[in-house]
Amino acid sequence: MEDSIQANKLLLLGKLTANLVHEIRNPLSALKLNLDYMKLAQDDLPSDIKEILSESLDAFEQINFLIEDVLDFTRKPSAKTHQVGVESITERCLKIISISAKNKNITIEKDFEENIPILNVNKNKMMQIFLNLLNNAIDASSEKSRIIIRAFRKMIEEKSCVIWEIQDFGIGIKPEDKQKILEGYYTTKSSGNGIGLGVCRKLAGELNAEIYFNSEYGIGTTFSLKFIIV
Repeated sequence: MEDSIQANKLLLLGKLTANLVHEIRNPLSALKLNLDYMKLAQDDLPSDIKEILSESLDAFEQINFLIEDVLDFTRKPSAKTHQVGVESITERCLKIISISAKNKNITIEKDFEENIPILNVNKNKMMQIFLNLLNNAIDASSEKSRIIIRAFRKMIEEKSCVIWEIQDFGIGIKPEDKQKILEGYYTTKSSGNGIGLGVCRKLAGELNAEIYFNSEYGIGTTFSLKFIIV
C-alpha cells in the first residue's frame, strides 16, 4: 500500500509539474515580446542598457530551453527512437539537475571521447536513466565532493559499444547489498522510494542497453551503461 501511495504521488507530481510549466510559459511569452520590441529600438539605447537587454534575452532562452526539457521529460514515453548523442542528452540532464549539485557544492566533471557515435534510441528513456543516476550520485556525495561523467567507445566481445558512466566518491555500496541494488524498491537510504535503479535497469533493457556498477564501500561507486552500436 505504501508503495502504491508513493507511486501515485509521483504520478500526480508529474502532472502538476507539466501544468505549472505550461502556465509559466504564458507570462514568459509576454516578457519575450517586450524584450524583442526593445531590441528593435536598441540603436537608441545606452550601451549599458543594450548589455542588460542582451543578457535578459539570453536568460529567456535558457529558461525556455529548460521548460522544453521538462515538458519533454514528463510526456508519456513512446516506442519512438531518435538519433541522439550521449553528450547532448547529458548536457540537457545537467541543466535540469544543476541546482541539486550547487546546493551541495558538488563539482561535475565531464570526460567525453571525441566523435562518439550517434545512437538510435528513445531519448526520453535515456534521459530518465541519466537523471536517475545523476540524482543518486549527488545523493551519495558529500558536500564539496565531485562527480565524473565519462563517455567513450569500446570493443566488447567483438562488438562496438558506447559506454556512458558516472562516478561518485560518496559512501559506496556494502558488499552484502550489491546483489540487491538493481532490484525494484530496494534502497539503503532512509528517505526515498528506492525505485530509481530498478527503473533504470528496466529502461536500459528497453533500449537494448546494459547497466552495471562497481563500488567500494567508503570510497565511491561507478555506474555504467553499455550501448551496442547497431
